[in-house]
Amino acid sequence: MHKRRLTLFISMAIGLGWLFTLAGHRAALARAEHFGMLLTVSSGGQSVQAFADETPPEGGLNKRPVLTVMAGSELQVHWRMECEYPHGVLKDVGVHFFVVREQKVGQKPVPDPSGSAGVVDNSFTMDFKPHTVATGMIRFRITDPGTYLVRIQSENTYQIAGHEHFSAVDLVVQ
Repeated sequence: MHKRRLTLFISMAIGLGWLFTLAGHRAALARAEHFGMLLTVSSGGQSVQAFADETPPEGGLNKRPVLTVMAGSELQVHWRMECEYPHGVLKDVGVHFFVVREQKVGQKPVPDPSGSAGVVDNSFTMDFKPHTVATGMIRFRITDPGTYLVRIQSENTYQIAGHEHFSAVDLVVQ
């Protein structure tokens, strides 16, 4: 009787192990990235890069890089967003690039770029076939000291991906 319980317990443990393994693979597949992203912010010989992240959770999974510059310095931003979704066309994807004042470095809630805190706000919509790439570049100056969020994000992909995609940098202007 004791051997039977032990055999049953071992069989259940092996079965649960396989179940968790399969669930882990499914979760990994469900969380596969749909976009590769690169955001580079440069000024005066300094440069930081940020890569693809996702929301939820609010603020993403990765800590944002920080670039500190002097007020009035020229800033150069380059961004790249590549579709890595192999199952067809992602239709009506919003591509939204913006720079907005934030309260502090690492702030989780994303400030509204269309309000008075917005410095740059640009967006467009397009269909992304597999390996389609959208890029952008802008040069500008910020004269008011403070902390700013530089961000490129997808919009309208939550239904397919279960999250939105973004890349972001915190900018400290002294």
